[in-house]
Amino acid sequence: MSAPTIGLALGGGAARGLAHIELLHALDDLGIRPTRMAGTSIGALVGVAYAAGQSAKEIEDHARSVLSNRLDAARLAFSSGKGGVLDLINLNPLASPLLDGAQLVRLVLPDSVPAQLELLPTPMTVIACDFLAGTELALSSGPTIDAVAASIAIPGVISSPAGDVTLIDGGCVNPVPINHLQSCDLIVAINVTGRPVQRGHGMPRTPDLVSGAMQIQQQSIAALQREKHRCEIWIEPAVNPFRVHEFFKLDEILKAAKPAREELKRQLERMLEALEHHPIR
Repeated sequence: MSAPTIGLALGGGAARGLAHIELLHALDDLGIRPTRMAGTSIGALVGVAYAAGQSAKEIEDHARSVLSNRLDAARLAFSSGKGGVLDLINLNPLASPLLDGAQLVRLVLPDSVPAQLELLPTPMTVIACDFLAGTELALSSGPTIDAVAASIAIPGVISSPAGDVTLIDGGCVNPVPINHLQSCDLIVAINVTGRPVQRGHGMPRTPDLVSGAMQIQQQSIAALQREKHRCEIWIEPAVNPFRVHEFFKLDEILKAAKPAREELKRQLERMLEALEHHPIR
């Protein structure tokens, strides 16, 4: 009797998605590796490192080396052989300055991640959005950096790779891509989109209104996906207190996600025990 196959979906949520790292610790604690993975935006970025065979601890250590503080992050960017901070900025005088998505991914991804998606030890699907068609694009082969850069591309902020098709953040169409894991026996989804929260008194600031509106939209899309597609374990870490740009709050975000880590372990143990007594195959 073969072991049950496990699909892992890692959702989008910008800085809130650092919580994914804590949830990956739950799988490592139990000695579980997913059979297939799918990721959107920050979920794609963290996901390809995990799909490449890195442990949650290795990913956490790498993230801490990049994000421990602003000075260290700037020093890494300026000194990296992969390029520097100036390489991240698109200074086209006819357009607003953008972070170069592909260069950003090169700076952030561990060197051990294969150059092509199809070479990942764990099959991985990266979700982007075709801007003009308004449709989802699921990438499971081709250059890893370009795929992840497309998945995290935010119009006006982070550019997508140059190509015949304009690609933007996959969260616009599929924030938690469980639909690409339906062939697995057990599907685990981590939703880090979060929700808007009141900060102080009066009307929220414009950036909070914009990000909050996107969170409402993406939660609605995720809810529709759950109605349409099977998902046995759905986990939402307590990421609401964090703004989408607060990447330097790594330790606080991981601490906030610890209860979700333990909840995921409990649910996985319960589901795997049930499958052992009532195997699907």
